Amino acid sequence: MGKVLGIDFGTKRVGLATGEADFCIAFPRGVIVNTGVDKLVGEIVQTCNELDIAQIVVGLPLSVEFQNRENRVMADVESFVEKLREESDLDVVLFDERFSSFEADELMNEATGRGDKKILGRDAYAAQVILQRFFDTSKT
Repeated sequence: MGKVLGIDFGTKRVGLATGEADFCIAFPRGVIVNTGVDKLVGEIVQTCNELDIAQIVVGLPLSVEFQNRENRVMADVESFVEKLREESDLDVVLFDERFSSFEADELMNEATGRGDKKILGRDAYAAQVILQRFFDTSKT
C-alpha cells in the first residue's frame, strides 16, 4: 500500500505523522501552523508529494460529550477534508481520534530522553496515535 500520512487537525496547529502501511507502524513527523485552510492544504499536498504518500488519515473528533453528534470542530475537520480531497487525488480517510491527546501526552513523556519532545510537540504525537490506531484496526 505504501506510505500513509496521519493528521491531527487543529484550528491553530496541525500535527503530522507518517508510517508505512506494510509495517503498520507510525512515527511523529512535525507540526504545521494553521494559518488558513487553503495554505494548509497546499502545504500538506506538497508534503505528500515530497514523501510519496499514498493515503491520508485525518482524525475525526467524535466527542463523548456530544454523543457523536456533529459539533463545530467536526465541521471544521470535514471542511478541511473536503478541500484536501479537491486538491489531491489521494485517498483521504476520516478516523476516530477520541482520547488521542491523552495518549499523545503519554508518548511525549516516554520520549523525554530522546530530545524530540519539544521539537515535535503534542500535535505530532496525537497524529502518531491516530495513525497507529488506524494501522492496528486495519490489520485485524
